[in-house]
Amino acid sequence: MSNKKELTSYFKNFKITTIIELCAAGIFTLLNISFHADISLLAFPISVIYLAITCWFVLYKIVIKTDGSHIYVAIKLTEYLPYLLFITFIIRRAGNTGTTFAIDVIAVLSWFVVFVLAYLNSTKMYPVNPAAAASASQRKVNGRNAANYPKLVQGWAVVPVERKFKGMGKVLFEIVDWIDAFFWAIFTVLIFQIFLVQLYEIPSESMVPTFLVKDRVFVSKIDCGPKFPLTDVGLPDFRKYKRGDTIVLRNPHYSMDRKSEVKTVTSQLIYMFSLMTVNLNKDADGELKYDPLVKRITGLPGEQLVMQDGTLYRRTNASDVFEPVELDNKFATWNLNAVAPKLKRYVQSFPLDSNDYQQMIDFEETRRNYDLSAAEFQANELVRQFKKYTVVNKNAGTFNKPSLYEFNLFNTVPALTKDLMTKEGGAEWFEKFLTSWIPSKNEIRDVYSESNYRLNVMTKITLGKIVVEYARLAFDEIPENEWRNDTVLTKAYDEAEILNWYIQGLLDERNMPVFPANDSQGNPQYIPANCYFMMGDNRFNSLDLRHAYDKKEIALTSGDPLSVTYLSMMAPQYINKKYIVGKPVFRFWPLGRFGKV
Repeated sequence: MSNKKELTSYFKNFKITTIIELCAAGIFTLLNISFHADISLLAFPISVIYLAITCWFVLYKIVIKTDGSHIYVAIKLTEYLPYLLFITFIIRRAGNTGTTFAIDVIAVLSWFVVFVLAYLNSTKMYPVNPAAAASASQRKVNGRNAANYPKLVQGWAVVPVERKFKGMGKVLFEIVDWIDAFFWAIFTVLIFQIFLVQLYEIPSESMVPTFLVKDRVFVSKIDCGPKFPLTDVGLPDFRKYKRGDTIVLRNPHYSMDRKSEVKTVTSQLIYMFSLMTVNLNKDADGELKYDPLVKRITGLPGEQLVMQDGTLYRRTNASDVFEPVELDNKFATWNLNAVAPKLKRYVQSFPLDSNDYQQMIDFEETRRNYDLSAAEFQANELVRQFKKYTVVNKNAGTFNKPSLYEFNLFNTVPALTKDLMTKEGGAEWFEKFLTSWIPSKNEIRDVYSESNYRLNVMTKITLGKIVVEYARLAFDEIPENEWRNDTVLTKAYDEAEILNWYIQGLLDERNMPVFPANDSQGNPQYIPANCYFMMGDNRFNSLDLRHAYDKKEIALTSGDPLSVTYLSMMAPQYINKKYIVGKPVFRFWPLGRFGKV
C-alpha cells in the first residue's frame, strides 16, 4: 500500500513540474509577440508551434493519457524546449525595435524555470522496462542510473518499451542519434560560452609577452556579469577589478547600437552552428572584427592619467601631483628584443630593433634637455640670416601659406624656400613661423604638453636651418648639383629624419595626453566609477584604448598658433565594466605554455 502511494506521489510530482514547465514556456511564448514588420515576427509562431507539439506529446500523451508509446519524442521535445525558446528570444529582439527591460526580466525568469525543469522532467522520462525494476539499481539507461525511473511508469496505460532497431532502421537511428548529439554539443557550448566559460584565441601580438598569437585560453565569465544576448538582464558582476588584471572586453572602437549588436549575436550563432567555419562578424569593409579584445587594466576609477616617454603617471583628487604608476612598469613592454629568448623566437613582429630602441631613448633625452632659450636666439638669428637672401620678385605673386603638416614641410623645402625668397609676404611668414612659439615659452605645461611643445620648436628650428641654407646656396648661385654635398644640409636633414620618425611613428605609441582631459577651466577630471582604462602590454603594437582606428591631422601643441601638425590616432577613452566580457584564467594551448594566466 505504501509502495503504491509512493508511486502515485512520484508521478504527481512529475505532473506538477511538467505543468509548471509548460506554463512558464507559455508565458515566455506570449512575450514573444511582436507587431513589427521585421524578423521579430517569426519568434511567436515558431515558439507557439513548438510548444503546441510539446504539449501534445508531453502533457496530453504522457501526463493525461499515461501513454508511453512516444516517450522518446516527448523526451527530446522537452530537452530541446529551452534551447528553441532561447533562439526565439534572440529572434524577438533582433528586429528594429527591442523589448522593455521589464519584459526581458520576465522572459529570462520564465526561460530559467523552463531550463531547470526541462532537465529534471526529461531525466525522469527516460524509459526502462518495469520487469527489470528488480535489478534497476545496477542498470544504466542512456548513461543514467535507472533505479527510480520505474516509479514513473508504474500503472501507465501504455508502458514504454525500448525499441531495438535492425538493418536500415538501426542505421537511421544512429544517424539521428549523432545529429542529436551534435545539437546537444552546440547548445551546451553556446550556453557555457554566454554565461560560464568562453574559449578565446589570441588574435594579435598586442599582449606579448603575456600572450602570443594563437595562444588559447579559458575566459571566466560567470563572475563578470554575463548578460542574455541583446538585453541588460543577466548575472550581477561579482568580480573586483584591480590594476594589472588581464581582461577580455568588447571593442569600443566598433559601434554597439542595436543593429550592430544584432549582427554580432547572429554571427556568433552562425559561427557555432557552422562548426566555426563561417564567421560573419565583419566590419563595413568586409574585414573580420577584432572583437572582443584582451588587454590589461592600467587605469582605475578616480584617476587621471598621463603617459610620457613610456612611463604612466596618475593622480587623484587627493593630490595634484602626477606620480609614476610603478606596477605598470612590470607589464609594459617597450623593447621586445629584451624578452626571454624562449619567447622571443615566437614573436612575429619587432617594431624596433636594438639600435632603433636606443636611438629613441637618446632622442627623448635630447628633447628633455632641449634649451628653449637657446632655441629662441637661434630662431631670431635664422630670421636675420634669411632676410639677407630675400629677393622679392613682384612678378612672382603673393606668398600662399603652406601646409604645416610636418612630413610635407620637410619634403617640399626647395620649392618652399624659393617662394619664401621671391614672393611678397614670404619673408614675413617665415619670421612668424619661426617665432610664433616664443610668447608662450615660459608657460607651465603638463609633462606631455611640454614634450610636444619642444618637439614643435625642434621641428621649426630644423626646418629653418634647411630653408636658410637653401636660400644661401641659391643666393650665392651655387650649382644645384653641388647642394647634395653641403654639410649643413646633410646634418639638418639627419635631424629632420629623426624628428619625422619619432613624430609620425612613435609619438602616439610612446605617449598619451592627460586623460580624462581637464575641463575648460583647467580643473582635473577623473575616470568615473565602474569605468576602467586598458592598454596592451606590447605598447608599440597595440591598438588599445589610447587610439582611434582612423588618423586625423592635429597640431603638435596648442601653445603655438602656427604649430607644426602630424597625423594622430590619439583618442584615449575608458569603458564601463559592463563591457568587460571576462577574465582569462588558464592557458591550455600551446602545451609548452600550459598553465594559469
